[in-house]
Amino acid sequence: MNITLETQPNCRAVLRIDIPAAEVKKERDRVTGDYAKFARLPGFRPGKAPKAVVEKKFEPQIREELESALVRSGYQEAAKRDDVEILNVVDVKEKALHADDHFTFTLEVTTAPTFELPEYKGIQVKLPRVEVTDEDVEHDLLHLRERYQTFHDVEGEAKLGNYVVLHATGEVNGTPIGEAHPDAPAFLKKIEGNWFELTEEENFLPGFFAALVGIKKDEERDVTVTLGDDFHFEALRGQTIVLHAKADAVKEAQVPALDEDFAKKVNPEWDLERLRGEVRIAIQRRREQAREESKSNQVIAHLADRLEFELPQDIVNREAQRRTNDIAMNAMRQGMAQEAIMGAQDQIVSAATQQARQNVKVGFILGEVAKKESLTVREEQLRMALARMAAQQRVTPKKLLADARKNGLIERLREDLLLENALQFLKDSAAVEETEPEKEDCGHDHKH
Repeated sequence: MNITLETQPNCRAVLRIDIPAAEVKKERDRVTGDYAKFARLPGFRPGKAPKAVVEKKFEPQIREELESALVRSGYQEAAKRDDVEILNVVDVKEKALHADDHFTFTLEVTTAPTFELPEYKGIQVKLPRVEVTDEDVEHDLLHLRERYQTFHDVEGEAKLGNYVVLHATGEVNGTPIGEAHPDAPAFLKKIEGNWFELTEEENFLPGFFAALVGIKKDEERDVTVTLGDDFHFEALRGQTIVLHAKADAVKEAQVPALDEDFAKKVNPEWDLERLRGEVRIAIQRRREQAREESKSNQVIAHLADRLEFELPQDIVNREAQRRTNDIAMNAMRQGMAQEAIMGAQDQIVSAATQQARQNVKVGFILGEVAKKESLTVREEQLRMALARMAAQQRVTPKKLLADARKNGLIERLREDLLLENALQFLKDSAAVEETEPEKEDCGHDHKH
């Protein structure tokens, strides 16, 4: 068998395969023999018809099966080559069974990128020392109490820190936004009973919270807002809109006292001392997890920043599509309106594509580490991963395993676990320099 390789940009290659007549004849005899075993032809007992008669009767079917078998054989031979790693077949073209019985065809394939790993053992990483102070515990206890806060009506004017329950309709140039721009974000067209915490941090619309300070229950007020040039709905960028607002209520939050009663609210079996202890453990675990994530990010960045190579575009496209779907679904779960998601589509696709390229690149790097270190996936590791998936999907492990065998999940899961093992190898061999503990980002989202 003669195979010539022509590499192309973006991890593509063309393989021209020539299978000699002797191999074609051998394969043809096998295929014809299989048909002869089961052929039912008038005047002959099953399996006893002469091959020549069988060949004539089933010529189109035999030719089709012969070509398929020859393509498979050629691909299997090409996959053994040391100078190319085939990821998938894009197309099979130019199939030809020639007069002298040799067979030729062309394979267009996606190939793995080729690159040389830099030194990957002993990567230097800086990680904050994990410690939990009494101040940290009190800080988390405050946020825990805020989850149990109650709200009471305020009779007077709304102040910073109060909540305003609002109805509003938006207008631009004297026309309701819903009429002027039917596809505008829903919250610009109409606000119906939404809660807004009045904070100095303007995280909704510029100047919106400040304009509501001093409003009372049942008071109506026009709020004028100029949208930024980077506003996600392009048609209203830089425009000044008016929101005709009415305060249905002004609310004040009251946080429960930190006492034994509160501890019982969190868990009937806990006292205040136990609550403090559990909060301390939770902070410790959270910071240890953050430390591990930082370690992962640093060893990955160390290698990714030192390597540049072409990526298979079709694999990047598939990953980008998956990430785009994930981002959109997460936005919907967080309450983002469909119109707003569509308005931000370009940004979503751009972010997803950028992240997809990074994910695919890191996947190839970790795969190369796994290959260099002859890493494997233990069967016990695979079984535990399948058990976790079954629990998450609320199906029995037996059913998940049956489905996994049909849809190729096991092989994909094995590949993912191998990359996890490669990452763990890099982390285990990293050289750690401990730094002072870092302050956690404990910001809150004040929009309701």
